[in-house]
Amino acid sequence: MTLRRAARVAALLLMLAARSVAAEEASPAWQFEVMPYAWIPGTFGSIKVKGRTAAVDTTMGDVLTLLWHGDAFTAGGYFAARYDRWSGFLDAYGGFLNVHANETVPTRFCTVQAAATARLRPVIMEFALGYELGHWSLPQRQRPVSLGVYLGMRYTHLGTELDVSGGVVNGQQASGNVSDNFNVADPMIGVRWEVPLLDRLSLDFRSDVGGLPSGSKLTWGLVSDVRYWVPYSLFSSQPWLEAGYRVVAYEHEFGGNSALNLQLRGVLLGVGFAF
Repeated sequence: MTLRRAARVAALLLMLAARSVAAEEASPAWQFEVMPYAWIPGTFGSIKVKGRTAAVDTTMGDVLTLLWHGDAFTAGGYFAARYDRWSGFLDAYGGFLNVHANETVPTRFCTVQAAATARLRPVIMEFALGYELGHWSLPQRQRPVSLGVYLGMRYTHLGTELDVSGGVVNGQQASGNVSDNFNVADPMIGVRWEVPLLDRLSLDFRSDVGGLPSGSKLTWGLVSDVRYWVPYSLFSSQPWLEAGYRVVAYEHEFGGNSALNLQLRGVLLGVGFAF
């Protein structure tokens, strides 16, 4: 073999190796995100339990006071997996809340407003499969703008108990205790996007609507947050800090003369890890 032919073979081998490395770098890989978080939702709307309707108006400040006194607890977790343009996520939240409410008690001649304590035990689980429609690089930004859609299910369990205290009006005792468990499983369709504000600061948003023709008039939710990507790695993961706002709303009628017309909305704070 001449020197010229050997050089050609070596060059060809180098080209094949370079293509193999480039293909390997371009090939998609699994990516994962894990984020424990605290959601501090105010509760607004009305709850109808076996014919008794209680109006609830609890702000985030009220919830913080309840947390301080041990009358509330809140915790959640978010997990996502991604491969190429496909992704999936699971978002689970649980807690309890003891709030003061105003209950409407119908009597023979009039309607009486009675004081009540509503004990709420919400559990919310969202799981969905998503697809990225596209992503676009920005000058001087490490992360691209991305836009995607997702389809999934939101399951909600809400244990509710009303303790009512009041006097007697026209022979009607405005006191007692009623309880019920609400279980709602609604399909949802949503959209999500991410916009890098700075190299280490991004704006994330996801929103969905759902419901069923029978009983469920409308359910919807949204999460809007800002992520700050910490400039160091931790155990081969990229940490981030997150602060945002979350809303989950229900308008649902059940059997047994029970119904929900309720919004949970408030600040969300979390610490996440991408790997």
